[in-house]
Amino acid sequence: MTGELEAAGAVATAGAVAGVIEGREGGPPGEGNCSNCDALLTGPFCAQCGQHAYPRRKLIHVIGELMHGLFYLETKTWRTLPMLLVRPGTLTRNYVYGKRARYLSPLTMFLFAIFIMFFAFSTIDAPMNIRDNEVTASAEDLAQAREELAQARTELENARANPDPDQPAGLEVSLAENAVRLAQAEVERDEQQLARAQRRAQEEAARRQAENANGPLVTIEGAAEPEATPAADQPAADTEAPVGAQTTPPAEGEPRVETWQDGMREIGRSEDFVVFGGANDELNQRVRRKFENPDLALYQIQDAASKFSFLLAPLSLPFIALLFLWKRGVTLYDHMAYALYALAFAAILFSTVVLLGKIPWVGWAASWLLLALPVHMYFHLGGAYALGRWSALWRTFLMLIFAYFVAVAFLIFVVVLGLAG
Repeated sequence: MTGELEAAGAVATAGAVAGVIEGREGGPPGEGNCSNCDALLTGPFCAQCGQHAYPRRKLIHVIGELMHGLFYLETKTWRTLPMLLVRPGTLTRNYVYGKRARYLSPLTMFLFAIFIMFFAFSTIDAPMNIRDNEVTASAEDLAQAREELAQARTELENARANPDPDQPAGLEVSLAENAVRLAQAEVERDEQQLARAQRRAQEEAARRQAENANGPLVTIEGAAEPEATPAADQPAADTEAPVGAQTTPPAEGEPRVETWQDGMREIGRSEDFVVFGGANDELNQRVRRKFENPDLALYQIQDAASKFSFLLAPLSLPFIALLFLWKRGVTLYDHMAYALYALAFAAILFSTVVLLGKIPWVGWAASWLLLALPVHMYFHLGGAYALGRWSALWRTFLMLIFAYFVAVAFLIFVVVLGLAG
């Protein structure tokens, strides 16, 4: 739930930032002189310094400006979004050649779409697998989780007592608090799994002891007779099961659920698990420790992806420029505007697919919307660069291949940064 709230706050922040960067509609013209520079007002904004003609000092106006910037139908957002969806080539071409006042800039549109995409991805439930034997925490796992919790609390105290002056105010403390919360959740999960394993082991031992004493009942022609007691020379069944065993037999009729966290822990404990090769044993050990706390590792990967998502545009720029090496009158600025608008559409499309997938009766068809990506790319290229049908078609094919390589490279980068950074 915390991730959803953080993502929702990020979306609201993105809207506010977009409003600050892009401005908002003016309103009625001002009268008299500007309160800031004393220049004569001739419109809703001062022609000399740009300040609004009517500075307000009521709290309700702050909330009103936020709602106005996010939802008012006459703002740049609601002019840019339909153009991005149905006429992306015209949008890009208009912006590149100077018609910019009515649209959100490519960078602002990209940032806003990325915030929406991370909000949508935060609603995805973690996958769970049904299997015959449940992987439970051992006593060693619980001890290690408690040790990590103590270490996280120590780092939180250090962050509060000696904040890093090079970091933004409160950021280091916030990250340390998140680490403590995730470590606490890991300890509670291990305690529950260990208690459940011990309880089942005791129940199994009691059942076996009862069978050895009386024998299971066998029905013969409607009569219940005890089965013969095992001979004295036969070894007695174990009455005690090892506490904190790695695996426990499943209770009758009860399926065992393995979470993705359990799968990551199994991978990290494998002797063959090597990420960076033998020369980087320290990095391998660091990744292994992250795999022991999967929730924290996932949080750090998501954090790295959100912080470095802007790298998708410069990573795409060389590939786009390669497709237009011999086309005259096209600059790198044009390619960057195209890349940012294209990435914004892709983020909105992925967000739509994820959110529609949560609806039972349309979730199965949501993935078909991904077919809109190459279609949109075809019309976007053709309109933005004034291409013919064939020129746009073969460039679309190559652009899809380039986009795949860029996405894989970015994914590897954020995973490595999140696990080993």
